[in-house]
Amino acid sequence: QAQGMFARPGRIHQIDLTLSEGTDPDDAAARLADRLGPGVRVQTPEQRRQDTRGLLAAFRLNLTALSLISVFVGLFLVLTSIQASLVRRRGEFGLLRSLGATRGQVLALVIVEAGVLGLLGVVVGVPLGYLVALGNLDTVSATLTSIYVTDGLENMTLPPVVILLGAAVGLAGAMGAAVWPALDMSRRDTLQLLSPVALHRRTGRRAGRLALVALTAAVAVTVWFVLHGSSLRMGGFIYGFVMMVALPLVAPLVVRTICGPVRPAGLGPGLSLKNLLVRLQTTSFAVAALAVTVSMLIGITLLVGSFRQTLVTWLDTTIRADVYVSTESWVRAGNEAFLDEALLGELERTPGVQGLETQRRLRVRTADGAHLVWLNGVNFAGIPEAALARRLPLKTGEPERVVDLLVNRGAVLVGEPLARKAGLAIGDTLTLAGPDGPVALAVAGIAFDYTSEGGTAFVVGATFARHFDGGPPNNAALFLDPALETEAFVADLQERYRGRPLVFRSNRTLRGEVMDIFDQTFAVTRTLQTMALLIAVCGVSLTLLIQARERSGELALLRALGATRRQIFTLFLGEGAGMGLIGLVMGLAGGVGLAALLILVINREWFGWTIQPAVPGPAIARQIVVIVSASVLAAVYPAVQAGLSSPGQLTRDDL
Repeated sequence: QAQGMFARPGRIHQIDLTLSEGTDPDDAAARLADRLGPGVRVQTPEQRRQDTRGLLAAFRLNLTALSLISVFVGLFLVLTSIQASLVRRRGEFGLLRSLGATRGQVLALVIVEAGVLGLLGVVVGVPLGYLVALGNLDTVSATLTSIYVTDGLENMTLPPVVILLGAAVGLAGAMGAAVWPALDMSRRDTLQLLSPVALHRRTGRRAGRLALVALTAAVAVTVWFVLHGSSLRMGGFIYGFVMMVALPLVAPLVVRTICGPVRPAGLGPGLSLKNLLVRLQTTSFAVAALAVTVSMLIGITLLVGSFRQTLVTWLDTTIRADVYVSTESWVRAGNEAFLDEALLGELERTPGVQGLETQRRLRVRTADGAHLVWLNGVNFAGIPEAALARRLPLKTGEPERVVDLLVNRGAVLVGEPLARKAGLAIGDTLTLAGPDGPVALAVAGIAFDYTSEGGTAFVVGATFARHFDGGPPNNAALFLDPALETEAFVADLQERYRGRPLVFRSNRTLRGEVMDIFDQTFAVTRTLQTMALLIAVCGVSLTLLIQARERSGELALLRALGATRRQIFTLFLGEGAGMGLIGLVMGLAGGVGLAALLILVINREWFGWTIQPAVPGPAIARQIVVIVSASVLAAVYPAVQAGLSSPGQLTRDDL
């Protein structure tokens, strides 16, 4: 019955086998594959599951990488919090040391406190993370169904292993981030603990050494990447991770370089910048966290903007018809959803139609079984070869030569991702598993292709029919008389074929749908970017809030000398803006480097696409405004608290 409905009499697509008890599935699959040949795909259930996981691997990797950046920024927040807390409690630790507490006891005390706070963070963070994921379920589901799979996500589960992983990251992150400030505090003698200025001066002296460590790490990982790492698939991620770790180590030197020459002339911006240098022990961590976050924001924005502009340029070359026709089931049925010949004849005879192209699509494997390829057979009706040459999005090859090989020699045009993964170049041979045996096709050229990250190849319809299934096409494209109004023509077709499962899209509509899918694909990244920025500005706010409490005597003295609350408020607001601007400067430099790594290395290694670098000016400008505004807003509450200082808070020590 199904064969009759789909006009495919005598054709079957799949055979399921139940093996005798005790038979090894892998061994049986290997023997069947050997007997049936490369034109038939033999898989065990486990292999089919692995294929699905393989499709989602790159998507999961992207989200995991962005999530790890958020965790990395969160570690700076923990480190900033503990560092600020320890500076404020230096007198307490000085008293403990004078009463006989050992350095090990002080170290253990700080780390255990961090672990308890980390445990509280896990208790709150796991359900909060579940709610955030639930809120993004529809977005992720839409992305997966648009690109990878046919079935959407209907519900979400929280496996125990994910809870355990979250708990491990929370506890290990909190306690690990506490080690450095805890070691620093435990090594100090009583006099140093009672002298807050000495703490910050010591950090200022370390700035050069930390920058030297960062430079050494950057040079070492660059040499490693050039000599060996570039050949590893994970090499780009390792290189990027080391560079992102090195960036925060430069923060103290950058703050000292920018703020050192400043000579304050009153309670103004100059004094705000100078205060960042005076309290370098705490401010450098907040600046470092912000710099890492800004690097991620700018890097991802440059990547997405460049990819979007590249896609627009590619669409201008490839989508040239006025109207595109497919069936309603084409997305799910794929190469088994057809347009019948009678319909195509009616469309071709419709007044105003100047040309009709058809495409037949089939998924085949290479003869060695290493690559799964979408093979497209295109019938270019009534188009001169010179005009056809201008429509090919070639990366490599002479247009006229490529068209001649495709039309007259039965060659194949290979998409860039397949060419990279299979190591193909012009003049090589792409051997596919055909129904009657291996099919060897000469590679005429390499085309830019963004339809699949796996592999795509193009041949003319005659070549496709000669070697593979010459059935009806999957979709069609109509070229109209320029005098016709396209949208009105599409509306007429929709009305004419209202009772049939057909979809008619104008050129503009199809482009809009493609770009909507693109924007939808990166929607989740915006959530992760927002979370990272929120964590970073919380670090700015926390740093200033702790300083407002720590500097209560200093602020009271300023008030006694005539400073108004508004001036104190502006002073702290300037410190927040200063941290934001310094973090922005560092982040812009890091973001450009991260974008270059993503576009030129990681993207090509994992997806095989060429992305032309572009600067999305409006998007970058919005990011800068958001970053600076968020830093200033993060300083408002600490500035209000600082402005509440009064001369009555002065103590004998302050005088």
